[in-house]
Amino acid sequence: MTAIQCPTFKPTLRLGNNGQDVKEMQKRLNQRLAAIYTPALEIAVDGDFGAETETAVRYLQCLGFINVSGITDAATWNFICDGAASLPVLKLNSSGSVVKSVQEALSAAGFYNRAIDGVFGTSTLQAVKDFQAHFGLVADGVLGAKSWDALIKLDSHIDSCFSSYYGGC
Repeated sequence: MTAIQCPTFKPTLRLGNNGQDVKEMQKRLNQRLAAIYTPALEIAVDGDFGAETETAVRYLQCLGFINVSGITDAATWNFICDGAASLPVLKLNSSGSVVKSVQEALSAAGFYNRAIDGVFGTSTLQAVKDFQAHFGLVADGVLGAKSWDALIKLDSHIDSCFSSYYGGC
């Protein structure tokens, strides 16, 4: 996943904000969504952080395994600008909500069938290795930038995020 040229100043943006900073974010949000593969989804670059922009930010946050708030905060800017490289390296004994989201995505794709508990244990390790091998990646069980990139682009993950924020099946 390629880096996107971003402004030095990346303000926290939310519903109701407007102006040039919002336009800059909307433009880059469209670029990141296109890099992930959502050719049909492009928001207006109008400088108005309205409902359409908020929903697109939520969708991007879901795709990027980051906290879904609808607010363009530091983590969201980092994902917009740097893609998968902005995400944490996960490995055996990692834990938390991001591990839980990874387990859910691996489960939906048929790689994981154990408890979704937010703990990167031996079952999650094996699921990540199986996922990596399936996609021709180094099957080391470590979720780094290349593995994140493949996980983000999983059809089942994209479909799940899309239906969560835009409806449909």
